[in-house]
Amino acid sequence: MRKQHTAENKAGGLPWFAFGFLSLFMLAGIAGGFTFFSDGQFGAGLIFSSMFCGISGLMMFLLLQGHNKTLAEQAMLQGAAPQEGIASNNKTGYQAMLGMGAVFLAIGVPISFLAISDELPKGNYAVLLVLVFPMVGVLLLWQGRSKLKHWQKIGKTPFFADPFPGSAGGQVGGYFTLQHGRFAQLPQAELSCVHVYQSGSGKNRTTHRQPLWHGQSMVSRTVDGKHWLVLDVPAELPASGKDARYKGRIEWQLSCSGELQQASERLKFSRQWTLPVISGTARCVWQPSAAEVDLQQQQRQVAAFDAAASQILQQVQGDSLHLVSKAGRHTGTALVLMLFGAIFTGSGVFLSLEALRQGGMLWLMALTFTPIGLLILCYGLFWLGRGLKASIAPGSVQMQRAMFGITLYQSQAALSNAEQLQIKQTMVSTDGENQRTEYYCLQAKADGKTLVLAEGIIGRDAAEALKQQVLEALLP
Repeated sequence: MRKQHTAENKAGGLPWFAFGFLSLFMLAGIAGGFTFFSDGQFGAGLIFSSMFCGISGLMMFLLLQGHNKTLAEQAMLQGAAPQEGIASNNKTGYQAMLGMGAVFLAIGVPISFLAISDELPKGNYAVLLVLVFPMVGVLLLWQGRSKLKHWQKIGKTPFFADPFPGSAGGQVGGYFTLQHGRFAQLPQAELSCVHVYQSGSGKNRTTHRQPLWHGQSMVSRTVDGKHWLVLDVPAELPASGKDARYKGRIEWQLSCSGELQQASERLKFSRQWTLPVISGTARCVWQPSAAEVDLQQQQRQVAAFDAAASQILQQVQGDSLHLVSKAGRHTGTALVLMLFGAIFTGSGVFLSLEALRQGGMLWLMALTFTPIGLLILCYGLFWLGRGLKASIAPGSVQMQRAMFGITLYQSQAALSNAEQLQIKQTMVSTDGENQRTEYYCLQAKADGKTLVLAEGIIGRDAAEALKQQVLEALLP
């Protein structure tokens, strides 16, 4: 008992070392700023102080928020249910976006002004690349403000878990209510068990989010205005927090998306909650009827086949099924990748030009930014221009890869069993509302090679539906 109490106190304490380090970082920025001021360099002092204090303040804010979130999660895992319900994660994401935008703008504007006023008269037009930083700040502020206003239109949507905490081996469920509007169509919820861990060290440290399991459920509205959902959870899945089988921590994320009707306006509804889950067999007090469960399964299957048909062009000719994964279907994702690639590449080119004049550590930065930027830019171009055609006949498959309409190569193979057809997750993206989008491809493995038959499929259900259609054509 004594060891457990000590561990809890340690976990519940503030990260004093981090706060102390950031405080010293902030004091160094203030001292450096005064040094510049005393030398008559007001602009340089303002930039120096703003950079150090802004970054330190934002990091302190995020640390404090993370600490409070950890304390709340620990209390919930011990059975202390918050009376006001579990708040969604969305608002915190918008506030962080606004904070990052303010820091980028506060640092980028004075730096850009001083750099451009000094270098542009000399004919150094590459210095205009420094405008990227205030532009990113403005973009983050605009997006954060618009997302926050959208959140305010819908209002708070706390989730009341039942059972509390949820049970791995039993059920995870509960309800939420709406302050404004009503659903145009009942939304769909998804529960995910995610392994969050880090790899690498220093600047190469990367946070990974590995999905271990996910389940989906339709949301049902009862006469008292509560929107209920419940999912059965396998017993072998880990509980929230630390688990000896995994090197990171386990998070259970519940997301719900749909469309709200408010007077004459339709709003996109998207909310995500982090739920406490422990090992157990507890079940929800509310249970859908058997007829409702059957209806939900039918609706989910129909939605999956519709999603597959809308994403991948399908055509039957004789006993063959032809699939076309058109280029440019995910233009938004491709443009975001290209934008970040262009920013990194542009910064790398600018640093390379400066390194030619000054040398030193600028070469290290230039050789880091440029290849990373080119890699991201090329990947974005690949997503924008890639196209794929596949033909499936009884016992055989054939595929043809194209780029911006130009055929690059083609391949074919013989398939004899269903195990040779596989679904693979290719990418996961998260938007400003913490809404995850998973991309999949359908591939065939035979004769020591892998043939991609369809790609860029959003959602595993759609990928599974397409796989079923391919199997029917492959093994009639």
